[in-house]
Amino acid sequence: MLYRLATVGIVAFWLVMMGLLVRLETHPEATGILEVPVSYVARLIFKHAQESRLEVYDLDKRAGSVSVRPSITPEGQRALGFSGSVSIQLPLASRQRYSFSGQINMDAGLRVTDFHGELAMPEPHYRILANGDTALKMLHYEIREGRDHVAASQDLPMDARLIGPQLLQNMGISLDALPIPMSGIAPPVVTARETQITMHAEQLQVYEVLVSEGASQLIEVYVTQVGQIVMAKTNFGYTLSTEE
Repeated sequence: MLYRLATVGIVAFWLVMMGLLVRLETHPEATGILEVPVSYVARLIFKHAQESRLEVYDLDKRAGSVSVRPSITPEGQRALGFSGSVSIQLPLASRQRYSFSGQINMDAGLRVTDFHGELAMPEPHYRILANGDTALKMLHYEIREGRDHVAASQDLPMDARLIGPQLLQNMGISLDALPIPMSGIAPPVVTARETQITMHAEQLQVYEVLVSEGASQLIEVYVTQVGQIVMAKTNFGYTLSTEE
């Protein structure tokens, strides 16, 4: 029972992140993503197009790794690829590794055009694949189990209030098991400021990008002046940092 609840929590977090991306696209006026400081940091990341390789720590223990890969196409489009895996200790079970990957595509004005993502869970063995098209405002998802058996597949309007519940129901998970109601997802607020941090006994001048949802601070991301992500702190116990 505890194992199932923990798995539900992991799926719920992934759905919340997907929901925030959808809300970020469908309610850009409420996010502050186009404010000059934040857009400046975003353009800095793509201008230098440096891959950021981060180690994931659960408190002081190494739990996985994440790679973030910004790029600019010859046509001037922006792409933000990401991939990684995290080892999670679930109650009454051995440590399991969850992997994820995806890409967010944007135009030259940093407006999201489309995105895709995948989350793989070891037990129960599920893969959740999602593809979004912001022009059509539609999201296609598939839930695959075992050896690529398609357990569910559907196209949904790009609305976070509908996507999450439908995915959970198709996985046989009760909506009552969610730590927060999907309808409670508010548009994320993104802000940025210049600050200093100390890493590996070195003082760095960085930009701090803060993502909040409602009254909750979700993640702090620290970006150097050459556009490389060197650290991220989350509100659920994990820290990402470059290696020493």
